[in-house]
Amino acid sequence: METNWNQTKSHEIKTNHISTDDLAFSAYLKMKGYHLIKSDQNKSKSTFIFEIGTEDANALKVKFINSEFLSFYNELRNLKKLI
Repeated sequence: METNWNQTKSHEIKTNHISTDDLAFSAYLKMKGYHLIKSDQNKSKSTFIFEIGTEDANALKVKFINSEFLSFYNELRNLKKLI
């Protein structure tokens, strides 16, 4: 089986998996029902790998950027700064 890797800012895309260190994107994928396959921690950085089946990884990222979840996450971060 041939493996295709493309690299973007904090995401690595494989044919049927996506690897990311973005906590908000990881939470979004879990909320949408994608299965977490593995999580790795290297020093202070965690990486999450999800099974995405036949989904287009770039389309998933666009859906995340345009989602209400991202608005929620940003507001949560803003409120946390007040504590």
